[in-house]
Amino acid sequence: MARLLIICPHPDDAEATCAGTCQEAVRLGWDVHELLMTSDEYGTPRNEFKGMRIKRIRVAEMTAAAKEYGTNPDGSPKIHLHWFGEIDGYLPFDRGVLGRLVGFIKELRPRIVLAPDSFFTLDYHVDHMRTGWLAYIAVKAFPTVGRPLLLLYHSTAPDFYVPFPSLDIQTRAWQRHRSQSTPLRNELFRKLRPLYYILRWRKTGMCFSDGFRRATFEPGENELEGFLQRAWWYFFARATRGYPREYYLPSPEALGLRHE
Repeated sequence: MARLLIICPHPDDAEATCAGTCQEAVRLGWDVHELLMTSDEYGTPRNEFKGMRIKRIRVAEMTAAAKEYGTNPDGSPKIHLHWFGEIDGYLPFDRGVLGRLVGFIKELRPRIVLAPDSFFTLDYHVDHMRTGWLAYIAVKAFPTVGRPLLLLYHSTAPDFYVPFPSLDIQTRAWQRHRSQSTPLRNELFRKLRPLYYILRWRKTGMCFSDGFRRATFEPGENELEGFLQRAWWYFFARATRGYPREYYLPSPEALGLRHE
């Protein structure tokens, strides 16, 4: 059975970027797995919710969102969820984490891996950047023969598109992440999301599709070509919202968090 692995920095990232692709994979009978690098322990402005409290909420919401793509006879989601166990905002970028990720991919043996694009990115959150770099290096370490196809989402330079028939799954799955948004924002998301995909029709034709950048692992594919593009998004992100860690007040130790 063909297997798809989606690597996400936080719960809800798949719903925001590649929900249509996930739905199509499930519909075609693929074995779909989602690896959550962190549990979004700092993903709230309310300090009293940070830590284990918001983690439990995010895990429950992620499970509910996964069920929107389909369920097994026992009621479990068809998408298999795996929790990597790192802390939101503090995902290490080192050999230890890379080794764990490589081991996970080797054991799972996916045909396709979806991960953030950290070279031509739409999101400069530190976890997104490190997740993308880790996934790229991990997949590149595999021999050319048998290497999974790596498709990078959140990319400003997409060149690979996966069509899907409807935006319904994005709305339903996203709204399961109730603590991430408000009813008003969810309604705006539902109404404005089609415009994003319609603007893409000049590249894809008149169909909804998720856009990815296909990693080739050729020399220079991530080099100076995108420097100005990356610089613009970096300064835009800093000017409009800053890094999430700027809003973090308690430390992981103060919240009783530790690496699992």
